[in-house]
Amino acid sequence: MAVSGRRRFDDDKVVRYETAEKDFEVEVSRTLNKWCVTVYQQPDRQILVQDFFPERWKALARAQDFIRLLNQRKKKEEEGLNSNDDDY
Repeated sequence: MAVSGRRRFDDDKVVRYETAEKDFEVEVSRTLNKWCVTVYQQPDRQILVQDFFPERWKALARAQDFIRLLNQRKKKEEEGLNSNDDDY
């Protein structure tokens, strides 16, 4: 199947992901000729990380990676607290 050079109608939309605790937000947006992935710390939306990609699918994949890592961080902190209680 041939791929046309046309963009899909939703290609320029900003995509946002939030962590389970809603303490971080990851945004994918079009910036100049690249795709920008930005990680914000809530509630003041302080920028923690920005990364740029030539292709949208790579930026979306990285955004999902960031969300997965941020969610795992919270789970590991909780596991660490629970395991310290057993050390009496």
